[in-house]
Amino acid sequence: MKILFCRHGETQWNKLGKLQGHLDSELTAEGVQQAKQLGHHLVPFRPELIISSDLGRAISTAELVNEHLNVPIKLNALLRERCFGELQGLLRQEELNPQLWQAYDARFNANHIAIKNAESATAVLARVERFFASIESLGVNTLVVIGHGEWLRVLQNVAIGHAPWSEQQQVPANCEYFELAL
Repeated sequence: MKILFCRHGETQWNKLGKLQGHLDSELTAEGVQQAKQLGHHLVPFRPELIISSDLGRAISTAELVNEHLNVPIKLNALLRERCFGELQGLLRQEELNPQLWQAYDARFNANHIAIKNAESATAVLARVERFFASIESLGVNTLVVIGHGEWLRVLQNVAIGHAPWSEQQQVPANCEYFELAL
């Protein structure tokens, strides 16, 4: 099975620099265009199914991508972005506690981050592994997966033999995609 992993389109909060995590914001006009263009680029792969995170920004992206593909869309909560606990929904310049942003910036150095209720990199990896187990028997040749930056970064790190939290891989750009084969 060929899997095309894609990040959602640009959101209002991406544009503002607000950390989303499990929270959500609408796609920007640019994000809408990115998603439509992504759909156009994916046509030659002839995917048979889209699986999207259940967060709104990913669902919106999947629906826009699907304008070009016209395939079924399934939602899967295992694809949700990494939870950043009490830092979610905050802008760096609004934050009164700079230690939280320092902890966020240090997420490349260790599995756990010093933010209350934040998800560890290995917890994200456990969701990645459960997702792969859930798609083993799909019976499709090509699958499109619409997800989130940190989730995809963890997957890419592990795929090339690095620790899930490593800074070896960067967060993919909005509507950037990469291919993996099972």
